Amino acid sequence: MKRKYNSRRSALFLSGLLVLIVLSGCQFTATPADLLQGPRSSPDSAALAAAVQRELPARAKLSLALQESTNTAVLKMDADGDERLEAFVTYADEGANQHVMVLRNVNGTWRKWFIFAETSSYGIDVLRTADLDRDGQPELLIGWNQYGEPKHMLTLYHVAVRADEVNVPKPIAELPYDTMGIGDGQGDGRPELALIKLQRDKMQASIGIYQFAANQVQKVGAAELDGSVNDYLQVKLGKVSADRYGIVADASIGANSSTTTMLAWEAGKLVQVYPPRATGNDQVQINARTQLSGDRNGDGILDLTMLREAPGQSEGVAYSDLLWIEQYRQWDGLSYFSVVGQQYVDPGQTYAITIPRSWSNYTFSRLKDGSDGDAALDAYDPIKGLHKEVLALRVIPIADWSKEEHKLSEDGSRYLELDTRDGLVYVAIWNEKPAPDTDNSDSDSNSDGDEQKTRKLTGVFPPDEAEMKQLFRLLPEA
Repeated sequence: MKRKYNSRRSALFLSGLLVLIVLSGCQFTATPADLLQGPRSSPDSAALAAAVQRELPARAKLSLALQESTNTAVLKMDADGDERLEAFVTYADEGANQHVMVLRNVNGTWRKWFIFAETSSYGIDVLRTADLDRDGQPELLIGWNQYGEPKHMLTLYHVAVRADEVNVPKPIAELPYDTMGIGDGQGDGRPELALIKLQRDKMQASIGIYQFAANQVQKVGAAELDGSVNDYLQVKLGKVSADRYGIVADASIGANSSTTTMLAWEAGKLVQVYPPRATGNDQVQINARTQLSGDRNGDGILDLTMLREAPGQSEGVAYSDLLWIEQYRQWDGLSYFSVVGQQYVDPGQTYAITIPRSWSNYTFSRLKDGSDGDAALDAYDPIKGLHKEVLALRVIPIADWSKEEHKLSEDGSRYLELDTRDGLVYVAIWNEKPAPDTDNSDSDSNSDGDEQKTRKLTGVFPPDEAEMKQLFRLLPEA
C-alpha cells in the first residue's frame, strides 16, 4: 500500500497553489518546456523536456517545490553519488496528488527511472540533496506538505544506483517541521538540520537540531522559541560571532513586521543571546517590515537585520509612510551587537543605496512631488533638525525619460542615470548645479560607467556621480 501524506485532501489546494505561484512570479503549466528550459536552452534540455512530456501521466501538470530558489519543476541533482545528474520532476496527477518522478540519462537518452511511493495532496515544500554525514554519499531530502501542524514532513532517502521501478527508495527518516534549515551550526564541519515546529493554538514553538550518521538521525540540541509569531520565515545555521556557532531564526508578526531570534551553543546547549533575556521585552527589536537575516558583509558570520527610522522625519508622518534604514548588526560573542553595514531600501524594495560607514549627519526623506519610490538624500543637522537636500532619487517611466532628460539638460541640471529595469529609469538628480566647466551630457554620465563602478569608494559625503554609481543597486525581483 502506498504511503500517502494528508489523506484529507483539499480540493482547492491546487488552484490555491497556482495563485501563489503566479503571485510570486513563478509559473505553473502543463507544458514541461515552459518550466524546464531557461533563457539559455540547450539540446540536452530540449531532450529532457521531451522525455518529461513523454513520461508524465495523462492529465498530469508540473508543479514546484515551493522553497527551492528556482521556477522550474525539473531539478537536476546527483542523488546516487555517481557524479552524474538525475532529473527530479515534481507534478500533480489528475487527482491533485503531488509526486516526485526521477529520470536518468542512459547512453544519451533520458528515461524514467522510478517514482517515489510517497505523495502529498498539499504540495512539496523542499527537494534537495545534501551530504549530511560527510561520507561522500548524498542524502535526498523531500519536504512533503501535510494537513494541520506541523505543516511539512521531511523525508530522507538514500538513492542507490541499483534502484528501479520495483526497488524504489524508501524513507530512512521522517521528521515533522514547519520551517527547515541546513548548515554547520556547531563548527565541526558537518551540516545539521534545524527544524522549527510552531503550535499556533498553544502559542508554543521549539527548534530541534539533528545530525545524521550511519542511517540514523540523532537530536543533538533543542530550545524553546517565541510561539506568539505568525510564522517562522527562515532559519540559518553557522557562525554567529567570530568564535561562536549557533542559529538565527526570522519570524513574521502582525501584518508586515518581523522579529529575529539568535541562539548560540554554550556548554553543549543552545542559549538565547538575542533578544537578550536579562533586559526584558522592551529590548526586543520589531522590524516595521519583514527582514531576513544573513551574512550581509560576506565575512562568514551571520548578522541580524534591524530597521531604524531615517532621522528627522516629521512626528506627524504615518507609521506606514516612514522611511527606514537597514542596519546589519553582528554579535561580539558577549553582549554587544555592532553595526557592520547599512543601506537604504525604498518602500517598494526595488532598489538599495549602500551607506558607507564614514557617512554622518545624513538622512533620507520623501519628495513632496515624488512617487512612492522617489526619495531625497539630505544633509541633516540632528541638533537643529535642519535638512538640506543633496540629491533626489527618482524613478521615471522609460516612456517619459526622453522628455524628462531633455528638461534636465535644458535646465543645466546635474544628473546621472543609475540603472534601468522593467520599463523604469532610476535617476539621481543633484540639488546643486554642475560647475560651469562641467559637461553633464549623456556621454559623461553613462560612457564612464565602467570606470565609476570600478573606482574605489571614498566614503565622502555627499557622494559624487562615481560614488552613487557604486552605492546604488537594483534588488532581485521577488
